Amino acid sequence: MGISLDKIWLLGETPGSHHANPNYKLPGVNKMTPMEGLEFYGVRNLCRMKMGVDKDLNYEFDPLIVDEKGVMDKLSLSLLGAGGRGDGYSDASTMDEIFAVARKEKRLVSAINDDFFCGNRPKIYTPDVLARQREELHTGGDRPLEFWSVIYERSIIKNEDVYAHAKEYDLTTYWVWYGENIKNMVAYIDWARNLTKEGRVILGLYMWDYGNHCPIDDDVMKFQLDIAYEKMLGGQIEGVMLHSSNNSDIGLSTTVITKQWVEDITK
Repeated sequence: MGISLDKIWLLGETPGSHHANPNYKLPGVNKMTPMEGLEFYGVRNLCRMKMGVDKDLNYEFDPLIVDEKGVMDKLSLSLLGAGGRGDGYSDASTMDEIFAVARKEKRLVSAINDDFFCGNRPKIYTPDVLARQREELHTGGDRPLEFWSVIYERSIIKNEDVYAHAKEYDLTTYWVWYGENIKNMVAYIDWARNLTKEGRVILGLYMWDYGNHCPIDDDVMKFQLDIAYEKMLGGQIEGVMLHSSNNSDIGLSTTVITKQWVEDITK
């Protein structure tokens, strides 16, 4: 049974921004842009994250979300960017940028808080703060935008209490940071579905083991993709998000496997 392309997202970030962190030990050189990533995988939904290298980026003037070839159907923008950005910048100004984009870009459907359960962010962005952000996204612009989050399996391992925060989001994008934990993905998906009020989950799919700074074994990648396909067919998850344009042109075998998987399941 074919899966709709509407269920598949690509995480797109500034080229080279992951290689800027030497701890990840990524091979090669990343030059692929988010739009080139959409074309590479043949998918049409883009989640654009702000990275540590993007301190002066204004979404309204972001060249990486200019769709000259018409390859994009939906867009999500990060309200809180990657954890490496720190917490000293104004999310209020970023909210204004998102609304400015939404006025001219009808394909923008959501704002997402990346790396939310990291550092001091849960203390700064209390459930009450998140509730206000959600309400602003729903009602503060020309049209409603959804409020999404990024949550990792390490929150389970650390026994972190994330529910009070997570229930303020409309949807959870759920990620397995450590490659050895992919084997537990079914249980993690069940846990993630209990976090938001309506159990809405998009499953994040890494093609590099960022937790251990090493490749993901091909068979483990295939297992991860099989689970994602099964859960999309069964309706337990709304879709998947491929990670990412930043590691898709650096020679990883998992990239080739994932590209073929997308082609196979969307026939």
